[in-house]
Amino acid sequence: MIKELYQPRFLLRKQKLLGEVPSAKEAYGRMFRMAFPSTVEALLGGLTSFVDTLMVSAIGISSVTAVGITTQPRMIILMLFMALNTGVTALIARRKGENDAKKANQILMQALLICFILAIIMTVVGMLTAKPLLRFAGAGDDFIDDSVIYYQIVTAGTVLSVLTMTINAAQRGAGNTKIAMTTNIVSNIVNVIFNFLLIKGRLGFPALGVKGAAIATVIGMSAAFIMACYSLRKSTFIFFNIKSLKKFDMGIVKSIVKISGNAALEELCFRFGFFMYNKIIAELGTLDYGTHLVCINILNLSTNIGSGLGIGTTALVGQTMGEKRSDLSVLYVKIGQRMAILVSIALSALFIFGGKMLMGLFTDDAGIIENGSRILLIMALSTFFINSQIVYSGCLRGAGDVKFVATMALISVAVIRPGLSYIMIYPMQLGLIGAWLGLFADQLTRCLAGMIRFKIGKWTKIHI
Repeated sequence: MIKELYQPRFLLRKQKLLGEVPSAKEAYGRMFRMAFPSTVEALLGGLTSFVDTLMVSAIGISSVTAVGITTQPRMIILMLFMALNTGVTALIARRKGENDAKKANQILMQALLICFILAIIMTVVGMLTAKPLLRFAGAGDDFIDDSVIYYQIVTAGTVLSVLTMTINAAQRGAGNTKIAMTTNIVSNIVNVIFNFLLIKGRLGFPALGVKGAAIATVIGMSAAFIMACYSLRKSTFIFFNIKSLKKFDMGIVKSIVKISGNAALEELCFRFGFFMYNKIIAELGTLDYGTHLVCINILNLSTNIGSGLGIGTTALVGQTMGEKRSDLSVLYVKIGQRMAILVSIALSALFIFGGKMLMGLFTDDAGIIENGSRILLIMALSTFFINSQIVYSGCLRGAGDVKFVATMALISVAVIRPGLSYIMIYPMQLGLIGAWLGLFADQLTRCLAGMIRFKIGKWTKIHI
């Protein structure tokens, strides 16, 4: 009976079958092969900020705050590209399912052209607005100068970063998730090496502190870009097609914008919500904000593991929808949810029993460790809803139902999270704990909404 629960036909017992159903070994194997490299990729992608924060923490909590305060302003610059890449992954996954390599390559080249032009514009804007933007984000006088230096140096690498993101998004859609994983492994190794050399000055290199962490990050971005470009020489489905880079194909541009437009709205809501959430917490003071940033870095590692499952789900749903097998799309979402639960159980145990150990990696301040370990208890419960909602959102994006995901982001991330956090921090005087209760409410709302939307099934009838 227990073995039957894991069989694909059991998972699809209420679903109309449209063809042969793979065996459990084949179904779970395909999901694992797609999700595992994406999970490692997302985890390693998130490690850049984590490693910078961890290695900078050796200098002091104010340096951690200086680096951490730049995260949301940097994400504001990247949000358009993240939205575009949602469209790139979904469209190329659909073309992969249709076995249309020519169209997939045209989509990639057009996306690269769009991203290159936008990246130059956003880099200039980011460099010119660094200080007022960081000041508005809540940077205090005691660390504003370090924040500006870190932000401007990392922003200078925007073009390399976004082109790498676009190539990796295309590779994920084509099912080549190991390529994106490899680029992130190389990037993070390079970043760690140069963090070691430049933050405190080792092996004859100068001690540059926060500036050194920023330079190390850009060097890591450069390594990832070279690897991503090289992958297009080796790929069997997508590759460089110089002819498609010479001019815009408005038909392809419109198809990218059709999906990416709603994804852009979703990203805008995310960035606005996260920015305001961050600003509210920053006003609690350097110590509380530093504690929050350490906890967020720990949470991001959890979220990035779930993101890998979401990326894998997006690609598989896109491919199976392209194959006209919506029943298999449902199957892979349910398998993704089971994997998400297993991951969440492991992570919650780590947060509950290893909270003080995790906080101790960043600081030896007893007050910060104690306060942070309490927050990790909230995180332990939140991780179940976080990883589940990521899989549901990945399904809806892969099917092209990005408008619903964007709407939920507007309601939950841009309104519920900052609104409840403000109420619980200030009128209710719960301090930093109140901010994390607001985050929990946001994740719970999005998880329930995604589950309901998935079960209704309208996403299976969308054509892109």
